[in-house]
Amino acid sequence: MMRIDMHTHTHASDGTFSASQLIHYAREKGLGGIAITDHDTMEALPEARSSVAEDDSFWLLPGIEFSTETEGTEVHLLGYGLDETDAGLQDLMLQLKEARNNRSFQMVKKLNQLGINITMDQVRLIAGDGIVGRVHVARAMIEQQVVSSVQEAFDEYLRQGKPAYVSRFKLAPKETIDMIHQLGGISVLAHPGLIRNDQIVKEMIEAGINGIEAHYPTHRLDQKMHYLQLAKKYKLLVTGGSDFHAPPQSRIRETDLGDCAVELEPIRYYYNNR
Repeated sequence: MMRIDMHTHTHASDGTFSASQLIHYAREKGLGGIAITDHDTMEALPEARSSVAEDDSFWLLPGIEFSTETEGTEVHLLGYGLDETDAGLQDLMLQLKEARNNRSFQMVKKLNQLGINITMDQVRLIAGDGIVGRVHVARAMIEQQVVSSVQEAFDEYLRQGKPAYVSRFKLAPKETIDMIHQLGGISVLAHPGLIRNDQIVKEMIEAGINGIEAHYPTHRLDQKMHYLQLAKKYKLLVTGGSDFHAPPQSRIRETDLGDCAVELEPIRYYYNNR
């Protein structure tokens, strides 16, 4: 039984692998496919498509992860199969990229005021050609030996309510779901367990999501069963993925590519029969 990891990131956003490196790693892991779901960008897809062009046995699912907000709570939405050439989507991704860059600059400024000596040049160097984000700021803090892991950087400095946190422009969930559908895509609620508010999960269902990421590394068994029941009740696509950013030894995340992957063929059938 071939499986697909439906939630992965490359260095086009805040992952450490290029698209071709990620696909090579996925093959090593025995996966039958992956979805690349970088934050607010689809820039990794041309390289990814080139990497799988002569391999019919491996399925690449194009995707993107949008950060939205409702009632002060972040809600992440995965979009699969969008028309990435759409001019409106291209403009939106550019706007989101600029917002992330500005946010990172403001966070570095706050960290400097706290006596933490990192620079925006360091952060940009870590990000490379990708969108600059909080993870890159966290990695700069690791390099300066301020913290020992990305998780510690978030927990102590960069998460909402912490001293270096800076809010940024976010989309509204309903508008984002509608946009994904207008662009021919499939909308999925990412890691619902991280929302910690079941009413918001139900609101996303009412807003028209196509699927729910029931299988996720930090979901407890009771949470997973709850989301599977919701999927059955509302006839939602069940997805899963590792939220892969880097191998476990990187200290970025403890989970690895393929964790919480789901069976490939039902996903491919749903995608091809949208």
